Amino acid sequence: LKSVRPSPRRAPRDPALLERAACARRARRKTRGAGAALLRGVPPMASPLERKPLSIPDELSHLRAPGAEASEERKVTRIGDWVAPRPGPSAANLEGYARMADGEAATLPQKVMMGLAFVGDCVVARVPVMAWLPNYKWKEDFFYDFIGGATIALICLVQTLAHAAIATTDVIQGPYCAFVPPFVYAMLGTSPHASISSGAIAAILIADQLQYFHDVQERTELASLLALISGFWLVALGLLKAAYLVRFLSQSLISGFVTGGSVLILEGQLKNLLGLVHMEHGVGFVDTARCILQDLHETNFVGLALGLAMMGVLQLMMWLKKYTTSKLKGKGPHPRWMKPAKIVSEMKELVLVAISTSFAYATARFSEDGEPILPVVGTIPPGLPPFKPPYDLPASRTMLETHYRLQEFIVGGFLVALTSFLTTYATSKKQALQHGYAIDASQEMFALGMAGTCGSFFGSFTPSGSLSRTSLASEVGVKTQMSGLMKIVVVGTSLTFFTPVLFYLPKAALAAIILRSTWTLVDFKTAGELWRAWKPSQLGGMKRDFIVWWVAFFLTVFLGVLSGIGSAVIFSLLMIVRDAAMPRVVTLGQIESLGNIWRDVEVWSEGRTFPGILVIEFRGPLSFASADWFQMELERQRLPSPG
Repeated sequence: LKSVRPSPRRAPRDPALLERAACARRARRKTRGAGAALLRGVPPMASPLERKPLSIPDELSHLRAPGAEASEERKVTRIGDWVAPRPGPSAANLEGYARMADGEAATLPQKVMMGLAFVGDCVVARVPVMAWLPNYKWKEDFFYDFIGGATIALICLVQTLAHAAIATTDVIQGPYCAFVPPFVYAMLGTSPHASISSGAIAAILIADQLQYFHDVQERTELASLLALISGFWLVALGLLKAAYLVRFLSQSLISGFVTGGSVLILEGQLKNLLGLVHMEHGVGFVDTARCILQDLHETNFVGLALGLAMMGVLQLMMWLKKYTTSKLKGKGPHPRWMKPAKIVSEMKELVLVAISTSFAYATARFSEDGEPILPVVGTIPPGLPPFKPPYDLPASRTMLETHYRLQEFIVGGFLVALTSFLTTYATSKKQALQHGYAIDASQEMFALGMAGTCGSFFGSFTPSGSLSRTSLASEVGVKTQMSGLMKIVVVGTSLTFFTPVLFYLPKAALAAIILRSTWTLVDFKTAGELWRAWKPSQLGGMKRDFIVWWVAFFLTVFLGVLSGIGSAVIFSLLMIVRDAAMPRVVTLGQIESLGNIWRDVEVWSEGRTFPGILVIEFRGPLSFASADWFQMELERQRLPSPG
């Protein structure tokens, strides 16, 4: 028995307030999990991960096995594409929903309040910072966000220099990508771990669009214009909720295109590794190879030796990171040196820059003319990026007035936009599934587009996410998008005070960073797996994906990135149309060992068929496009008449 304490005497409540509270309770019961559905005017939908009963129609109930229940559980085995539904409407709308559910007409003030609440919900959905910043836990999360943001910012400074070299623009344009774009994404993005600045894959596409312009300054200005175009594409697609377009870029297509682009990067960076200062600018794989062979006698062997040595240092750092990570995941105690060694291995690019810059500075101090004995980056303008509209730059004005390659720029900007979004979203989605939060694909597309659009006014090229930096953000304990705001503090300070230090950064060291990191993008392993999965046509297999991989690879290497990825996409779409018009039709046989289920007799040779009965499976949609094909295949596989 529990002692019941007398409740304190309460003042009588207003009956109107009691009625309103009752309406709110009814609304919560009726709209829980379905507020967003009511807002859109569609019936509520249960969670995609909920197990649902799979009932059997009455007219087919006689086919149920004896002793079987009338229903069975439908198990969901694929959650990789699941995205949690958006939060329901605000509390201000619950009372109005309750009155609508009870058939009561809402008053004018209630309609006004519901409309304002709806507008507020839409604004918060488009500007997520208004949702998480007021509830930010300064004591619990700020320290981790600041340390994580500062660590990633230091790594970004070096990686963006390398990515600018891949994009064949001025090296300072790389760090500009780590200033304004991360700030804009922190305001609009939904992933706390996404690291937005420059990316190697996006830089490949940018370099492909700029290869027809020989002046570095001209390429730098046009890269900002390309960022504006691709940003507009992403903003428009995000507002139209067209994130599904990236599904037409299959894994085999992306692998072949990235491998082909990596080959172009490896070839292009041989100029900096060999120290060929006076080599002319080549267009395409064959022309660049000709230019390298033509100036091969001017190789700077000091720079070549330094570059090879730095590649060895990077490889040792990668082995150290792998070793320390595996050991720290095991049971302790661990040696004291292991955690600092892991941190150093994470910042391997920064260590390499420090070593190579010190070497070049020492050679300059002890040389007779005071110049380093190997090619260096040279003067980098200090200070924050100035505000300059990308369409008002000299090279951009020339393109807009003459229309020289303007059409190619617009189409290329679309592919740059899709590829940068695919890279960013894939890495962010992986972290979201690991940490148990949801990200909105359309909002991510909108946020990345706004980051590129705003960054183009401050000298940036198209930003992108990074798998390594996003994974590192999770490892260093980043909690919220506040880390992106911390990043601009570190990057801005470095651009203001430390750019003179990079004067002695050897180009061979940058080439070493690019060559070693790009080598990990070369993915001939996927081509080998597709080849091993190649089966005879009647058994299916990966034959089509194997062809798509090589189409994307060869056309990217010899015709350029735009031609490679565009041709591979067209080829894939033609195959999809062919599948819709001519699906496979297979004959089924009964497998007694598996409970008398029916399977394809070409795969299951023990399948039992019955004389005079043909059981087939039409593996595709039956529509006007495939009706004639269905009839032809049915006649072809029809069993002969008895007797």
